Amino acid sequence: MKRYQIGVIGAGNMGMAIVRGAVRAGMCPAADVLLFNRSAEKRAARAAEGFAVTDDYTLLYTSCKMVILGFKPQNFDEVLSALRPVANAKPLVVSIAAGVPFARMETVLGADCPIIRVMPNTPLMIGKGASVLVRNRAASEEQLAAVRALFDSMGVTAVYENENMLNEVIPYNGSAPAYVYAFIDAMVRSAQSHGLSAEDATRLFCYSCIGAAEMVLANHDQTPAELTRAVCSPGGTTIEAVHVLEKRGFADILAEASDKCIDRAYELGS
Repeated sequence: MKRYQIGVIGAGNMGMAIVRGAVRAGMCPAADVLLFNRSAEKRAARAAEGFAVTDDYTLLYTSCKMVILGFKPQNFDEVLSALRPVANAKPLVVSIAAGVPFARMETVLGADCPIIRVMPNTPLMIGKGASVLVRNRAASEEQLAAVRALFDSMGVTAVYENENMLNEVIPYNGSAPAYVYAFIDAMVRSAQSHGLSAEDATRLFCYSCIGAAEMVLANHDQTPAELTRAVCSPGGTTIEAVHVLEKRGFADILAEASDKCIDRAYELGS
């Protein structure tokens, strides 16, 4: 039986982004990646890309060195139950499901199964992701380094020791794109009310966001607050807008939204 480098149970958008990134980075050829999908049509489409495919995820689990669990949290009980008879295989398991703790997986797969939990975000699909990694006790430093290299090929990563940090970080990477999209949408609608086209407003504001974010990363000697002040000339236009944000409690709104997001992450894992 062939031994594959990577297997994906739940080869949806995120799972496919990860393995395509691995292939693109030269970590392994597509033929060394085995994908599970229930849909024969989707299996055929993946096979056309050069990936190996299967309709049996227990076969995948026993045939791969690394197995990515890319399905939704609500499907975990079903999949884990099916994997119980082959739990002695012990591949390196990489879970990208929010709110599913090590303990829940180890109950079935064993405490000696190396598991790395990853909280990615959707920009990973275009190589601009921000992912956070935590390993269980059975996973080695070498295994953590290998998984980190995989996600580094699709953006940036951070590693924490405490599993709870995967909940604490969600507002700032996993859910953050949704806030940015909402911000862009609101600004575009505002721009349209002042005569700009949606296309121009989207392009201008998105590039402003990209440029501002890159300035924050590039200016190690200035904090975001200092960069804000640098744009706000006394008596100018920007300071008027910033005063409105401050008056309406912009920072407090973001803090409350983040707290709600984190609270829900803990609820999902309880």
